[in-house]
Amino acid sequence: ALFVLAAPAGAVNLIANGGFEASSDPFATPPGWTNIGPSNGVVAYESFGPTPYEGEYFYDIGGYGSPSPAPGTGIFQSVATTPGARYTLTFGYSGENSFGTSILDVLIGSQLTQFTLTPDGSVALQRPLVSTSIDYLALGSSTDISFTINAASDSGSNDPLIDGVIFELASAIPEPATWEPALSRHELIRRRRLPTPR
Repeated sequence: ALFVLAAPAGAVNLIANGGFEASSDPFATPPGWTNIGPSNGVVAYESFGPTPYEGEYFYDIGGYGSPSPAPGTGIFQSVATTPGARYTLTFGYSGENSFGTSILDVLIGSQLTQFTLTPDGSVALQRPLVSTSIDYLALGSSTDISFTINAASDSGSNDPLIDGVIFELASAIPEPATWEPALSRHELIRRRRLPTPR
């Protein structure tokens, strides 16, 4: 059977400079973002980074050429949200992949999601970023989204890397009970001719 579904409007990324392409400076805060801790910038994939995830640049949360970052070091951005609306945060992440374990904290409002980064034994800074998504129910008219490094045992050698950050309104799909069957012209005429049940 065919069903008529309302086509969702094109999703809009509420994050500014989510791909970190607006700046090529490894020591300056990327436009649209605020650093928590040192003013770290972006790193070019072609320099010594992993397989490109999106564009030419990614963000190294530990900082470019810096020593082991303090817990809580990272980056954040505030976006306008509608209370009660559902959103999806999507991004690519990896680690520098040298040695030690680190934890990437992703905070959307007060909702915390953690990703443990353990080296896989391959070449340092060559582990591809993988995509992940987090669902979020907005509680206020503004929401802070942050990516920070938690306590780590990596001495700055497996800091989190992120790229392709997208925060958008989740597409609403109608419940099956609300779907309307797509009827042919012949079926519509036939139904009009049926007697009304008494």
